Amino acid sequence: ELDKMVLGKACEQAARWMPISTEEFICSVNVSGRSLQTDAYLTHLTETLRQTGLLPSRLQLEITEGIFMQNSRNALESIGKIRNLGVSLALDDFGSGYASFGYLADFDLNQLKIDRSFLSDLASSTKKQNVVRGIIALANSLGLTVVAEGVENEAQLDFLIHEHCHGAQGFFM
Repeated sequence: ELDKMVLGKACEQAARWMPISTEEFICSVNVSGRSLQTDAYLTHLTETLRQTGLLPSRLQLEITEGIFMQNSRNALESIGKIRNLGVSLALDDFGSGYASFGYLADFDLNQLKIDRSFLSDLASSTKKQNVVRGIIALANSLGLTVVAEGVENEAQLDFLIHEHCHGAQGFFM
């Protein structure tokens, strides 16, 4: 129920901002894997978009790797239905769970968000630099937009820009 309430409030607000915004924006909403895989949530999503008038292309649902561990067949089906609505999907906190890289190829995602744990000690750890570099390269090769979470200084941001990371979130931003 909480996921439904958050989705409704976020879509209502985003729909109010659309006509007055000078730039296009995407409203991102976290959703649990459990909710995402229920028909009730998908029905609520469709109805919320209709009622608020928010364009599906302006909504992005953020899921975590846990969805793949719960029931990958159900997850694949749900993600397909959501993508058919025109809503984009981001894999949040990538690298913090136990999902396989294979899931990136199997699921129709739009964005990958690198977990903040990879950015701590980035400047002093060649291994972390190589891991982040590899994640960005893999995601880019799959046509995914890449966002790094937990950017806290200029050195991290410079590294991410150099490696072709599309976006960053964190206290430095």
